Amino acid sequence: MSERQRGPGPAMTRRRAVGLTLGAGFAMSPLAIRAHMPPADDTGSPPGGFDFAHPEALVSVDWLRMRLNDPDLVLVGFMPAEELESGRIPGSVQVDWPELEVIDTSDASIESWQQDVQQLLGGLGIAVGSTVVAYDNGTLLSARLWWILHYFGHENVHILDGGLPAWQAMDGEEESGAFEAPSGGSAYAGTPNADLLAQRDEVLAMFEAPDVVVLDARTPEEFAEGHIPGAANLNFRLNAAPEPPKFFKRADELRAMYDEIGVSGDKLVIPYCASGVRSAVTAFVLYLLGYDNVALYTGSWLEWGEHPDTPKETGALPIPLPRVPKPY
Repeated sequence: MSERQRGPGPAMTRRRAVGLTLGAGFAMSPLAIRAHMPPADDTGSPPGGFDFAHPEALVSVDWLRMRLNDPDLVLVGFMPAEELESGRIPGSVQVDWPELEVIDTSDASIESWQQDVQQLLGGLGIAVGSTVVAYDNGTLLSARLWWILHYFGHENVHILDGGLPAWQAMDGEEESGAFEAPSGGSAYAGTPNADLLAQRDEVLAMFEAPDVVVLDARTPEEFAEGHIPGAANLNFRLNAAPEPPKFFKRADELRAMYDEIGVSGDKLVIPYCASGVRSAVTAFVLYLLGYDNVALYTGSWLEWGEHPDTPKETGALPIPLPRVPKPY
Protein backbone atom coordinates (compact mmCIF):
# COMPACT_ATOMS: atom_id res chain seq x y z
CA MET A 1 0.00 0.00 0.00
CA SER A 2 1.34 3.42 -0.85
CA GLU A 3 1.95 6.03 1.78
CA ARG A 4 0.64 9.57 1.41
CA GLN A 5 3.03 12.31 2.42
CA ARG A 6 3.15 16.08 2.55
CA GLY A 7 6.77 16.65 1.64
CA PRO A 8 8.73 16.02 -1.55
CA GLY A 9 10.89 12.97 -2.14
CA PRO A 10 14.68 12.98 -1.85
CA ALA A 11 16.55 15.82 -3.50
CA MET A 12 18.08 15.16 -6.88
CA THR A 13 20.40 16.96 -9.23
CA ARG A 14 18.92 18.62 -12.32
CA ARG A 15 20.72 16.18 -14.60
CA ARG A 16 19.39 13.24 -12.62
CA ALA A 17 15.92 14.80 -12.67
CA VAL A 18 15.86 14.98 -16.44
CA GLY A 19 17.43 11.53 -16.78
CA LEU A 20 20.34 12.23 -19.11
CA THR A 21 22.45 9.16 -18.36
CA LEU A 22 22.63 7.09 -21.52
CA GLY A 23 23.15 3.35 -21.53
CA ALA A 24 25.85 1.84 -23.70
CA GLY A 25 24.73 -0.01 -26.79
CA PHE A 26 25.65 -1.11 -30.24
CA ALA A 27 25.18 0.89 -33.42
CA MET A 28 22.84 -0.50 -36.04
CA SER A 29 24.19 -0.95 -39.54
CA PRO A 30 22.81 1.12 -42.45
CA LEU A 31 21.15 -2.04 -43.76
CA ALA A 32 19.38 -2.63 -40.47
CA ILE A 33 18.27 1.00 -40.35
CA ARG A 34 16.78 0.80 -43.84
CA ALA A 35 14.97 -2.36 -42.79
CA HIS A 36 13.52 -0.47 -39.85
CA MET A 37 12.66 2.72 -41.68
CA PRO A 38 12.44 2.68 -45.48
CA PRO A 39 12.49 6.10 -47.18
CA ALA A 40 9.54 8.27 -46.23
CA ASP A 41 7.30 9.77 -48.88
CA ASP A 42 7.35 13.45 -49.87
CA THR A 43 5.07 14.43 -46.99
CA GLY A 44 7.61 13.20 -44.45
CA SER A 45 5.40 10.32 -43.41
CA PRO A 46 6.98 7.02 -42.33
CA PRO A 47 6.16 4.05 -44.55
CA GLY A 48 3.13 1.81 -44.24
CA GLY A 49 3.04 -0.44 -41.22
CA PHE A 50 3.79 2.26 -38.69
CA ASP A 51 0.14 3.36 -38.80
CA PHE A 52 0.55 6.60 -36.86
CA ALA A 53 -2.31 9.09 -36.76
CA HIS A 54 0.19 11.94 -37.30
CA PRO A 55 3.07 10.27 -39.19
CA GLU A 56 4.34 13.58 -40.60
CA ALA A 57 5.77 14.48 -37.19
CA LEU A 58 8.46 11.79 -37.47
CA VAL A 59 10.90 11.85 -40.41
CA SER A 60 13.66 9.57 -41.63
CA VAL A 61 17.32 10.10 -42.46
CA ASP A 62 16.53 9.74 -46.18
CA TRP A 63 13.77 12.35 -45.96
CA LEU A 64 16.09 14.83 -44.26
CA ARG A 65 19.01 14.15 -46.58
CA MET A 66 16.88 15.18 -49.56
CA ARG A 67 16.00 18.50 -47.93
CA LEU A 68 19.27 19.72 -46.44
CA ASN A 69 19.49 22.56 -48.99
CA ASP A 70 15.92 23.74 -48.46
CA PRO A 71 16.16 27.48 -47.60
CA ASP A 72 13.16 27.15 -45.28
CA LEU A 73 14.75 24.34 -43.26
CA VAL A 74 15.90 25.05 -39.70
CA LEU A 75 17.79 22.06 -38.34
CA VAL A 76 18.12 22.09 -34.56
CA GLY A 77 20.54 19.94 -32.58
CA PHE A 78 18.86 19.57 -29.19
CA MET A 79 21.88 18.97 -26.98
CA PRO A 80 24.62 20.86 -25.11
CA ALA A 81 26.83 23.03 -27.34
CA GLU A 82 29.95 20.97 -26.59
CA GLU A 83 28.21 17.84 -27.86
CA LEU A 84 27.16 19.57 -31.07
CA GLU A 85 30.76 20.62 -31.59
CA SER A 86 31.81 16.97 -31.49
CA GLY A 87 29.65 16.16 -34.49
CA ARG A 88 26.48 17.50 -36.08
CA ILE A 89 24.38 17.48 -39.20
CA PRO A 90 25.58 20.32 -41.47
CA GLY A 91 23.84 23.64 -40.96
CA SER A 92 22.52 22.86 -37.49
CA VAL A 93 21.72 25.45 -34.88
CA GLN A 94 21.75 24.48 -31.21
CA VAL A 95 19.54 24.72 -28.16
CA ASP A 96 19.18 22.56 -25.06
CA TRP A 97 16.43 21.92 -22.54
CA PRO A 98 17.55 24.30 -19.73
CA GLU A 99 16.97 27.27 -22.07
CA LEU A 100 13.36 26.21 -22.62
CA GLU A 101 12.44 25.16 -19.11
CA VAL A 102 9.57 26.49 -17.02
CA ILE A 103 8.86 25.00 -13.61
CA ASP A 104 6.65 27.68 -12.06
CA THR A 105 3.32 27.35 -13.87
CA SER A 106 1.60 30.39 -12.35
CA ASP A 107 0.00 32.70 -14.92
CA ALA A 108 2.68 35.38 -14.58
CA SER A 109 5.50 32.85 -14.94
CA ILE A 110 3.98 31.22 -18.03
CA GLU A 111 3.44 34.60 -19.67
CA SER A 112 7.05 35.63 -19.05
CA TRP A 113 8.30 32.24 -20.27
CA GLN A 114 6.30 32.55 -23.48
CA GLN A 115 7.94 35.86 -24.29
CA ASP A 116 11.43 34.54 -23.54
CA VAL A 117 10.92 31.40 -25.62
CA GLN A 118 9.51 33.29 -28.58
CA GLN A 119 12.59 35.50 -28.56
CA LEU A 120 14.86 32.45 -28.34
CA LEU A 121 13.09 30.67 -31.20
CA GLY A 122 13.37 33.74 -33.38
CA GLY A 123 17.05 33.95 -32.54
CA LEU A 124 17.49 30.41 -33.88
CA GLY A 125 16.09 31.55 -37.20
CA ILE A 126 12.71 29.89 -36.72
CA ALA A 127 9.78 31.72 -38.31
CA VAL A 128 6.16 30.69 -38.65
CA GLY A 129 6.82 29.36 -42.17
CA SER A 130 9.98 27.43 -41.32
CA THR A 131 10.37 23.69 -41.71
CA VAL A 132 11.89 22.69 -38.37
CA VAL A 133 13.59 19.34 -37.80
CA ALA A 134 14.80 18.64 -34.27
CA TYR A 135 17.25 15.89 -33.45
CA ASP A 136 19.17 14.71 -30.40
CA ASN A 137 22.08 12.41 -29.69
CA GLY A 138 19.98 9.48 -28.52
CA THR A 139 18.26 11.02 -25.50
CA LEU A 140 14.87 11.37 -27.28
CA LEU A 141 14.66 14.80 -25.64
CA SER A 142 14.33 16.75 -28.90
CA ALA A 143 10.62 16.12 -28.31
CA ARG A 144 10.76 19.02 -25.86
CA LEU A 145 11.46 21.44 -28.72
CA TRP A 146 8.77 19.72 -30.80
CA TRP A 147 6.26 20.20 -27.97
CA ILE A 148 7.09 23.88 -27.54
CA LEU A 149 6.62 24.62 -31.25
CA HIS A 150 3.46 22.50 -31.24
CA TYR A 151 2.24 24.55 -28.26
CA PHE A 152 2.86 27.74 -30.24
CA GLY A 153 0.89 26.39 -33.19
CA HIS A 154 3.81 25.65 -35.52
CA GLU A 155 2.52 23.45 -38.34
CA ASN A 156 5.75 22.17 -39.87
CA VAL A 157 7.87 20.71 -37.08
CA HIS A 158 9.36 17.22 -37.13
CA ILE A 159 11.64 14.92 -35.14
CA LEU A 160 14.40 12.92 -36.84
CA ASP A 161 13.74 9.30 -35.94
CA GLY A 162 16.85 7.81 -34.34
CA GLY A 163 18.49 11.22 -34.00
CA LEU A 164 22.15 11.86 -34.72
CA PRO A 165 23.11 8.17 -34.21
CA ALA A 166 20.80 7.21 -37.10
CA TRP A 167 22.31 9.94 -39.30
CA GLN A 168 25.82 8.73 -38.50
CA ALA A 169 24.97 5.07 -39.07
CA MET A 170 23.63 5.99 -42.52
CA ASP A 171 26.93 7.75 -43.35
CA GLY A 172 25.33 11.17 -43.35
CA GLU A 173 27.66 14.12 -43.88
CA GLU A 174 28.85 15.70 -40.63
CA GLU A 175 30.48 18.87 -39.37
CA SER A 176 32.49 19.28 -36.18
CA GLY A 177 34.27 22.01 -34.31
CA ALA A 178 33.02 25.43 -33.26
CA PHE A 179 29.82 26.61 -34.88
CA GLU A 180 28.49 30.11 -35.40
CA ALA A 181 25.36 30.83 -33.44
CA PRO A 182 22.63 32.80 -35.24
CA SER A 183 22.94 36.56 -34.87
CA GLY A 184 19.41 37.07 -33.62
CA GLY A 185 16.16 37.84 -35.36
CA SER A 186 12.55 38.78 -34.80
CA ALA A 187 10.71 37.03 -32.00
CA TYR A 188 8.76 34.00 -33.13
CA ALA A 189 5.16 35.01 -33.75
CA GLY A 190 3.30 31.87 -32.75
CA THR A 191 0.04 31.73 -30.80
CA PRO A 192 0.06 29.62 -27.62
CA ASN A 193 -2.57 26.90 -27.24
CA ALA A 194 -3.47 26.81 -23.56
CA ASP A 195 -5.10 23.40 -23.97
CA LEU A 196 -1.68 21.79 -24.49
CA LEU A 197 -0.17 23.00 -21.20
CA ALA A 198 -1.41 22.01 -17.76
CA GLN A 199 -0.74 24.36 -14.85
CA ARG A 200 -0.39 23.22 -11.26
CA ASP A 201 -3.76 24.57 -10.12
CA GLU A 202 -5.49 22.87 -13.05
CA VAL A 203 -3.88 19.54 -12.24
CA LEU A 204 -4.78 19.94 -8.57
CA ALA A 205 -8.42 20.59 -9.47
CA MET A 206 -8.89 17.52 -11.65
CA PHE A 207 -6.18 14.89 -11.03
CA GLU A 208 -8.70 12.52 -9.39
CA ALA A 209 -11.41 12.91 -12.04
CA PRO A 210 -12.45 9.62 -13.72
CA ASP A 211 -11.94 11.00 -17.22
CA VAL A 212 -8.36 12.18 -16.49
CA VAL A 213 -5.16 10.11 -16.54
CA VAL A 214 -2.10 11.61 -14.89
CA LEU A 215 0.89 9.88 -16.43
CA ASP A 216 4.32 9.88 -14.78
CA ALA A 217 7.11 9.48 -17.39
CA ARG A 218 9.95 8.96 -14.87
CA THR A 219 11.62 5.75 -13.82
CA PRO A 220 9.77 3.38 -11.45
CA GLU A 221 12.38 4.22 -8.79
CA GLU A 222 11.65 7.95 -9.01
CA PHE A 223 7.93 7.25 -9.04
CA ALA A 224 8.23 5.22 -5.82
CA GLU A 225 10.09 8.07 -4.11
CA GLY A 226 7.14 10.41 -4.67
CA HIS A 227 4.42 11.01 -7.23
CA ILE A 228 1.03 12.61 -7.84
CA PRO A 229 -1.58 10.35 -6.19
CA GLY A 230 -3.30 8.00 -8.59
CA ALA A 231 -0.80 8.56 -11.39
CA ALA A 232 0.09 5.83 -13.86
CA ASN A 233 3.78 5.28 -14.56
CA LEU A 234 5.52 4.51 -17.83
CA ASN A 235 9.21 5.33 -18.24
CA PHE A 236 9.59 7.56 -21.31
CA ARG A 237 12.46 5.39 -22.57
CA LEU A 238 10.01 2.55 -23.27
CA ASN A 239 8.66 4.53 -26.22
CA ALA A 240 11.75 3.70 -28.29
CA ALA A 241 14.18 0.90 -28.99
CA PRO A 242 16.62 0.35 -26.10
CA GLU A 243 19.78 0.49 -28.21
CA PRO A 244 21.01 3.27 -30.50
CA PRO A 245 19.77 4.44 -32.86
CA LYS A 246 16.72 4.66 -30.62
CA PHE A 247 13.94 4.53 -33.17
CA PHE A 248 10.42 5.01 -31.91
CA LYS A 249 8.45 1.80 -31.66
CA ARG A 250 5.65 0.93 -34.04
CA ALA A 251 2.16 2.21 -33.40
CA ASP A 252 0.63 -1.14 -32.47
CA GLU A 253 3.30 -1.75 -29.81
CA LEU A 254 2.90 1.73 -28.40
CA ARG A 255 -0.89 1.56 -28.29
CA ALA A 256 -0.77 -1.79 -26.50
CA MET A 257 1.68 -0.41 -23.97
CA TYR A 258 -0.49 2.63 -23.16
CA ASP A 259 -3.75 0.65 -23.20
CA GLU A 260 -2.32 -1.65 -20.54
CA ILE A 261 -1.88 1.24 -18.09
CA GLY A 262 -5.27 2.81 -18.76
CA VAL A 263 -4.30 5.58 -21.19
CA SER A 264 -6.98 5.92 -23.85
CA GLY A 265 -8.05 8.50 -26.39
CA ASP A 266 -11.35 9.25 -24.62
CA LYS A 267 -9.59 10.70 -21.57
CA LEU A 268 -7.58 13.82 -20.87
CA VAL A 269 -3.97 12.67 -20.43
CA ILE A 270 -1.60 14.81 -18.33
CA PRO A 271 2.01 13.64 -18.70
CA TYR A 272 4.62 14.85 -16.22
CA CYS A 273 8.13 13.94 -15.10
CA ALA A 274 10.60 15.98 -13.06
CA SER A 275 10.70 19.14 -15.19
CA GLY A 276 8.55 18.56 -18.27
CA VAL A 277 11.41 17.39 -20.52
CA ARG A 278 11.07 13.61 -20.48
CA SER A 279 7.27 13.84 -20.39
CA ALA A 280 7.42 15.88 -23.62
CA VAL A 281 8.58 12.62 -25.24
CA THR A 282 5.42 10.98 -23.92
CA ALA A 283 3.31 13.86 -25.24
CA PHE A 284 4.95 13.50 -28.65
CA VAL A 285 4.27 9.76 -28.82
CA LEU A 286 0.65 10.25 -27.79
CA TYR A 287 0.33 12.84 -30.58
CA LEU A 288 1.78 10.34 -33.06
CA LEU A 289 -0.88 7.87 -31.95
CA GLY A 290 -3.73 10.35 -32.28
CA TYR A 291 -4.39 11.01 -28.59
CA ASP A 292 -5.39 14.62 -29.16
CA ASN A 293 -6.52 15.48 -25.61
CA VAL A 294 -3.08 15.73 -23.99
CA ALA A 295 -1.89 18.56 -21.74
CA LEU A 296 1.74 18.49 -20.60
CA TYR A 297 2.26 19.44 -16.97
CA THR A 298 5.53 21.26 -17.58
CA GLY A 299 6.07 22.19 -13.93
CA SER A 300 6.05 18.47 -13.11
CA TRP A 301 7.44 17.03 -9.89
CA LEU A 302 9.91 19.86 -9.30
CA GLU A 303 6.93 22.17 -8.85
CA TRP A 304 4.38 19.73 -7.43
CA GLY A 305 6.76 18.09 -4.97
CA GLU A 306 7.91 21.42 -3.51
CA HIS A 307 4.46 22.95 -3.05
CA PRO A 308 3.03 22.67 0.49
CA ASP A 309 -0.60 22.32 -0.63
CA THR A 310 -0.30 19.53 -3.18
CA PRO A 311 -0.97 15.90 -2.12
CA LYS A 312 1.88 13.45 -2.60
CA GLU A 313 2.12 9.71 -2.54
CA THR A 314 5.04 7.31 -2.24
CA GLY A 315 5.45 3.67 -3.08
CA ALA A 316 5.56 1.57 -6.21
CA LEU A 317 2.54 0.69 -8.30
CA PRO A 318 0.67 -2.40 -7.06
CA ILE A 319 1.09 -4.09 -10.44
CA PRO A 320 4.31 -4.41 -12.47
CA LEU A 321 4.87 -2.30 -15.56
CA PRO A 322 4.21 -4.10 -18.83
CA ARG A 323 7.20 -5.92 -20.22
CA VAL A 324 7.38 -5.07 -23.89
CA PRO A 325 9.61 -7.27 -26.09
CA LYS A 326 12.44 -5.55 -27.90
CA PRO A 327 11.11 -4.86 -31.42
CA TYR A 328 14.44 -4.28 -33.15
